[in-house]
Amino acid sequence: MKTLNFKTNLCYVTAIFLLISTNALFSQTGSKTPAMGWASWNQFGVNISENVIKGQADAMASSGLAAAGFQYINIDDGFFYGRNTDGTLKINPTKFPNGMKPVADYIHSKGLKAGFYSDAGANTCGYQYSGQTMGAGVGLYEHDQQDCDLIFKTWGFDYYKVDYCGGLVLKLDEKTRYTAIRQAIIKTGREVNLNVCRWQFPGTWVTEVGDSWRMSRDINFVPGSTPTWSVIMEILDLNTFLAPYCSPGHYNDMDMLEVGRGMPFEEDKKPFSMWCILSSPLLLGNDLTKMSAQTKSILTNTEVIAVNQDTTGLQAHLISDNGAGLQVWAKNLNGKQSLERAVAFQ
Repeated sequence: MKTLNFKTNLCYVTAIFLLISTNALFSQTGSKTPAMGWASWNQFGVNISENVIKGQADAMASSGLAAAGFQYINIDDGFFYGRNTDGTLKINPTKFPNGMKPVADYIHSKGLKAGFYSDAGANTCGYQYSGQTMGAGVGLYEHDQQDCDLIFKTWGFDYYKVDYCGGLVLKLDEKTRYTAIRQAIIKTGREVNLNVCRWQFPGTWVTEVGDSWRMSRDINFVPGSTPTWSVIMEILDLNTFLAPYCSPGHYNDMDMLEVGRGMPFEEDKKPFSMWCILSSPLLLGNDLTKMSAQTKSILTNTEVIAVNQDTTGLQAHLISDNGAGLQVWAKNLNGKQSLERAVAFQ
């Protein structure tokens, strides 16, 4: 039994200690742990391309991130080009001249997994808020099985972020829509990680449908802009009492990480530590091709990542709050009945 001090990856007075056997912890790997990877939206918004995505995949594979456990390269909104007369999706030929299958194949060639984006309604968020006129009618609504077969069986993607901008406009029932989407994925015969992106805790039904679900607003409303610390704290507060809905393979998603996107080094440490102990998916939102050594040191801290990837699948509970800015969080490790804990002081 030993205590590990994670002060090298903490912000201000935040600290994480593991009261565990390290050998036991590092054996905890498996498919039911929170997703680890990168997503395009926070850094690039709709300004993505085949070259951008391939460049991020190259950087993940070569930088040590893949070795630390990061595996998904997720393409967010900004690539749609309407539909063909038979209803099949069209992809922007300027941004992705070779289509999507070669991009997924390239990501896979790096030993990584590929993520795709859509909306539960008819139109995407990019159509409604980012001037993507060709995002009209490309959402999943009335195309569930057709799109899932194309994206997962033909193109070979492994992850699905499904937004709700179009669903909200059509006033669709969330449980009905996301359940239907999950069923369509199951029918493809592929194992796909489904992220329900409703920007709030959707309800207890989601624990039977999603691998993860957003439980808050976007962490960054303006892609490419400097992160707002107050929003990070708001998200942490919203997740305080959602631990009962976290279980192996089903996680509260606090949105893409803002580490390496403009905050001071010491501030960057805190969200990464808290995302880990709260078992949130670790989806990076920075430009992987321009990481500083300090950013890389945070994102490849294997001991802190191991807290996130513990297969017990539990989320930390708030143990105490003195009302003056000091909080204590604790998370069970290596089994629900184990006496081993990760503890964070914030």
